[in-house]
Amino acid sequence: MRPGIPQPRPHCRQTKRNQESFSHGHSGQTKCDPESIVFLGSRCRLSLQYVLLSLLLLIPSIAQAETAAQPLPSLQSFTGIWDMPTARVLPDWNMRIKYGNAEPYRYYGVALGVFDRLEFHGQFTETTTEISPFGSAYGYLKDRNAGVRLVLIKEDDFLPQISVGAYDPIGTGLFPSRYLVASKMIGPVDVTLGLGQGILGGESYLDIRRERGSSDTEEFDTTFLFSDPFRPTRPFGGLEYHFSPKLTFSAEYSSLKYEDMFGSPGKADIPVNLGFKYRPFENLVLQGGYLRGEELALGISLELPLNAEGILPWKKEKPYKADEARRWQAYAADNRQLAGLLVAELERTGYGGVAVSANDRALWIEARNTRYLADAKAIGGIAAIADELSPARIDTFYINLTYQGQVRQSLKANRNDLRAFQDSRIDKQGLLSFADLQQYGSAHAEEFFQDSESTDVQHGEYSRFDFEINPRIKTFYNNKNGFFKHKVMLQPRLNFYPWDYASITSELELTLYNEWDDLDFPPLEPEPTRTDIVRYEENSSPRVSQLAMNQFALLPYDIQGRLSAGLFESEYAGVGGEVFRFFDEGRFGVGLEAEGVRKRDPDNNFNLDDEITKTYDTYYVNLYAQLWPAQGLDAGLKIGRFLGGDKGYRLELRRSFRYFTIGAWYTDTDTSDFTSPENRGNNEKGVFIRVPLSIFADREITGTLLYSFSSFLRDPGQSVRQPAYLYPMDPYSSVDNTKRTLEKMRK
Repeated sequence: MRPGIPQPRPHCRQTKRNQESFSHGHSGQTKCDPESIVFLGSRCRLSLQYVLLSLLLLIPSIAQAETAAQPLPSLQSFTGIWDMPTARVLPDWNMRIKYGNAEPYRYYGVALGVFDRLEFHGQFTETTTEISPFGSAYGYLKDRNAGVRLVLIKEDDFLPQISVGAYDPIGTGLFPSRYLVASKMIGPVDVTLGLGQGILGGESYLDIRRERGSSDTEEFDTTFLFSDPFRPTRPFGGLEYHFSPKLTFSAEYSSLKYEDMFGSPGKADIPVNLGFKYRPFENLVLQGGYLRGEELALGISLELPLNAEGILPWKKEKPYKADEARRWQAYAADNRQLAGLLVAELERTGYGGVAVSANDRALWIEARNTRYLADAKAIGGIAAIADELSPARIDTFYINLTYQGQVRQSLKANRNDLRAFQDSRIDKQGLLSFADLQQYGSAHAEEFFQDSESTDVQHGEYSRFDFEINPRIKTFYNNKNGFFKHKVMLQPRLNFYPWDYASITSELELTLYNEWDDLDFPPLEPEPTRTDIVRYEENSSPRVSQLAMNQFALLPYDIQGRLSAGLFESEYAGVGGEVFRFFDEGRFGVGLEAEGVRKRDPDNNFNLDDEITKTYDTYYVNLYAQLWPAQGLDAGLKIGRFLGGDKGYRLELRRSFRYFTIGAWYTDTDTSDFTSPENRGNNEKGVFIRVPLSIFADREITGTLLYSFSSFLRDPGQSVRQPAYLYPMDPYSSVDNTKRTLEKMRK
């Protein structure tokens, strides 16, 4: 629930005497003295000019050597000095987690650098001068805001770095701003000058909100963002002196008119902010400052490069080397015995779903990549084992990576070519000129199994199971009983493969910590799709979240099929089906999907709900495209009927890079059939991050932690979580990606 916005009221500055009286519980009359305020401001501006001029004259004397620009945090989540932005952005695929405090504002936020050109940032701003209308359980009023910065010109020897940006331009309009800013390193000093509009232009947030002419709950109003470029504009600027790689001193001239801001702290004694930024460790930044000539400021930032090798360095893996006993056993084995030997060795080294067939000249190998993050590395590991154990008569390998019993990638390669590539005697283009890597294995299967001698396939004894434990955090924010309410769980998940092209998926939710039983959030509809979620999450008892049977099929023309039945998620059970076809080595795809589900009993794992007996039907066309494969940028589009019967689309844009995935979605559907005003006109949107669990390990492991963050919990635009998917969730399993990362095959 979005906190209410208080009624406009005049902003006056209390005298220090009255502030002291108020803090001791005495009543004091609020005084407005505009003449003294104007005089103080004029005197400060004159002094500031001398200060800035003196600093600029000192720069040549202190600039002994060029210092690299550092994208240091402002008091908020974005890169800046204190309240003012700079032209700097976080490096590509670096994240900042931020807390800042300068009364009356407290900031909780994150920022992400993309392509060395963009910085996205978002945060919650808590205002301690405004009490939430929800009451004492909720605390102070909190507003969600976000922004973006784009580098137009990168810094060089002569030109400064120039960026444009916007902050909170389309939300509730409490802190909106636009700006153009330039930053230039001169020795160890980073000089910033900019022009700001909105609150950075000294405008009152009340005037900006009246300009919008929209309600307090309007979420996607672009009036300010695309308003007159010649609206009121004010200059701002500052300096950051990098005393050492760990310590920076910062000073800025602020263009904000604090007395006209939401939750006003009053007119600034001086429009200057001073302080330092200290980096005791590589990824940690501490801040201390003195703002507006009257307020202490503190901040802490955790800045992390997103990389699968995270907290612990990975142990170096030794190249596979077979012992003499296994080599002799393989040399003396017939085709059936050789296949069995390879199955056992592949299982022993960590691969799942292993199946091998051998004839006099070639090997057919299937396996699930349950060992490495990169499919290319998994193929290389299989090739190394096959090369070590195969007798000299075997000259061709067919290596197939499978998912849910279906071949997702198939490599046919000459053994000597693979060995030359892994020994770096040929490059990947040389290997691909002789080898054949396909998205599907049907053509390779027809080629290998056309010989009657190649029909005997040996299956692994211990690879019919996949088991993993995934942590999960569910957060409900902006509820009247509290701003953040968390539920922390472990989800043990077991996949059993009883026969080819089939799986049984089971998942258990074990609650470790639960605040959802405190929520006050009644359903918005008589037959809700999601707004009854508290019924299912308030209970902390173990719950079977999934127990479903999945049957897969490879249909004509390399079309993949799936049929599922059972318990799909905590709220729903039923049946679902899907077909999907990839094109252009996995860069594009199209499919169809449909489900028919019922509500589950919140208190009984295996019963359906007696109160809501409606069957919820969905059907979609699924479209997929890798927009910029080299950077892991892809998109998915679902068009059709969602759980509430609302028809429309869901667009998902994401970037998967270094095995992290960060994405956003937007859903637009026809909400005219919903009864609740809060559901009508609602366009669901949100962001998510998928983190590889390998960042917590000392070696490469599979598995991810997913955390999503949506605007509001509403009933339109909802879909059912499935126990398995053909519609792709990342670009890593495509042939196009494997070809680009083929160097990972090497030992």
